[in-house]
Amino acid sequence: MITADYIVLGVLVVFVLIGALVGFGKGLKFFTSGIFGVIISVFVCYLIFGLVLSWDFVAELLGKFSDWLREQGSVGTFFADIYIDRVVLAVILFIIVQIVRIIIVKILKSVFEINNILVKVINRILGAVFFAAVFAAGLLIVFQIFAWIGGDTAANFLSNLDGSALLLDQLFLKNPLNSIFS
Repeated sequence: MITADYIVLGVLVVFVLIGALVGFGKGLKFFTSGIFGVIISVFVCYLIFGLVLSWDFVAELLGKFSDWLREQGSVGTFFADIYIDRVVLAVILFIIVQIVRIIIVKILKSVFEINNILVKVINRILGAVFFAAVFAAGLLIVFQIFAWIGGDTAANFLSNLDGSALLLDQLFLKNPLNSIFS
């Protein structure tokens, strides 16, 4: 095992212990509120925007909105030409996703905070698993940032991961985030 393996395992254990102490309900609330919640909502909107745009009734509404804009004169035509209708759709979609996210998080937090011994045990176990998943996502993001930097920095980083018992070098090379951000 190399130093990076020990660091990753140490940080993972700390995350799992914090997750077990905090629990799933409070952990979910923390990681889905504030800037994290906005980032999650933007990412979800990014993933579903094309799907929503392909729905027939949405395409018809956007077409009518664009036609209405063109009827308003040169300013309206300008806004129609820059596809302001899609921007409006993205804003509406973001607001809907934000509301749905808040409702789901409140429901899940309330369910996992029930004062029952079985629910408390499940809350702690799921908290540990959730925080381990958050750590894994963070690790992939760090790897992706080094891949974006590229050049000597990425090569040196990869050489430091060479021979990892946890196969961190392979994870760096085959990072699943590459397919999302490419």
